[in-house]
Amino acid sequence: MQDTELRLEVEFARQIVAKLSNKGVKPEEILDEMALNQDLGIDSLQFIRLILELERKSSRRLFSVQTIAQTKTFGDLCAVLSAR
Repeated sequence: MQDTELRLEVEFARQIVAKLSNKGVKPEEILDEMALNQDLGIDSLQFIRLILELERKSSRRLFSVQTIAQTKTFGDLCAVLSAR
């Protein structure tokens, strides 16, 4: 994946996380080390919505059961996006 495409996907992920967050966080405030559930207020249902939005945008399956279980922080989410 090209750097520009990855940057666009990460920015899209920031937008979606900010939209789903119940903590009132802005996209530019999201850091890689922030926990999706504790720091950003993403519950399990919102996490599934996040995954579906990212996969819809990329038109392919990004997450497996294993990667879902391992995705705890925004940085983990970015690692999944960059690993494909």
